[in-house]
Amino acid sequence: MSLIFITGGARSGKSNLAVKLAEKLKGKAAFIATAQAGDDEMADRISKHKSSRPEDWITFEEPIDITSVIVKAQNYKVIIVDCLTILVSNLMLDNNFINNDNEIFSRIVKLSEVSKKFDGTIIIVSNEVGMGIVPDNPLARRFRDLAGRANQIIAESAHEVYVCFSGIPVKIK
Repeated sequence: MSLIFITGGARSGKSNLAVKLAEKLKGKAAFIATAQAGDDEMADRISKHKSSRPEDWITFEEPIDITSVIVKAQNYKVIIVDCLTILVSNLMLDNNFINNDNEIFSRIVKLSEVSKKFDGTIIIVSNEVGMGIVPDNPLARRFRDLAGRANQIIAESAHEVYVCFSGIPVKIK
């Protein structure tokens, strides 16, 4: 049982690293995608992302209830969750969580706990959003703060943590 956390900026190589680490484990693999295609550009991004993964991997598209998918996918050796920051965004905008940060954190803690109990390896990918300027509006600041705390929760629980810079992964835990 292992939990691996990969963070870094946009287009830093996080997802590629996740796939490479999963391929090394040689076993039945699943990919949990949190993104939703709200427009043509995002649909194109999702399609390109899918094509970069091995064809024999199964993809679960789940924007909110990641833990249920992990619990149902116990017959996989490795699961990639991509990505935590989009999950946080989805939760923030969902009517059930829109003004309930405690419930969002409860979901992230539950994801951490379920991932640590998984009989295989879970790789969670997330964006590092705290290295830029302070956003100029309350919603963006709330997202940055929630995503930063979510990253901390998962990183603390993880057995291994990587940060990617310009395609170069650095193991930090």
